[in-house]
Amino acid sequence: MFFNRVFHGLVIVICSFVSIQCGISLRVYRPFPNEREYDFVKKMDHILIQVKSENRLQMGVYDPYFFGPESLPNEYGPLSYLIRKELSIRESRYPLLIERGGTISIEEFQLVSLDRCSKNLTFVRLKAKVQIRGYAEEEISYYDEIDSKVTNCYLAGSVLTLVPLIWYVPYNGFRGNREDQLNQLGRNALTELFTQLEMRSGHSEKTSEQQKIEEPKSLPKQVPTKQEPVDPKLKEILDSL
Repeated sequence: MFFNRVFHGLVIVICSFVSIQCGISLRVYRPFPNEREYDFVKKMDHILIQVKSENRLQMGVYDPYFFGPESLPNEYGPLSYLIRKELSIRESRYPLLIERGGTISIEEFQLVSLDRCSKNLTFVRLKAKVQIRGYAEEEISYYDEIDSKVTNCYLAGSVLTLVPLIWYVPYNGFRGNREDQLNQLGRNALTELFTQLEMRSGHSEKTSEQQKIEEPKSLPKQVPTKQEPVDPKLKEILDSL
């Protein structure tokens, strides 16, 4: 009886690991309000987009500790495609770049989840160089990470002993699983890249609150506290108006 329980426990653990190994889907894109539909990505010969050592089948890497590292393709396409798509459907946000042309060179893009039994480190690192024709080259650098206890070791311990499961499940829901962490950091990096690119391309967008502050306020009509004597003839003319 005891061995049956142990066997069933091991089966559950193995199934859990298999689902973890095969269950991460990378969905990295730029979250944008009121996203409009588009038919195709335009070809822009005057804008050169380079991504160093880009692999269309590997935008992220997940190292699950018990198994070998896993390459994660992005379901929305590689980074070079995401940049071309952004410039195609939101040209108005990149006026200088679209008009003059230039180069966008991604020197480094790492989106990694490292599982080390007692802790998991998920991080994104982005380094890019942008040059709009007629302007100096500028660098964009971004790094962010999530350090958590969402690991396969804790998951295995929770499944085998059940008691830590009371702690692990709420913690996992609070921190997000590895898929949530990778996708969130990837989207943050893309948002930062395109926001910096918009600034360098001369795009400025004032919020409604800023516009309200900057709008000239009409001065209230001042009423004199003491009425000056008015000529009867002038008063008659003013009343007729």
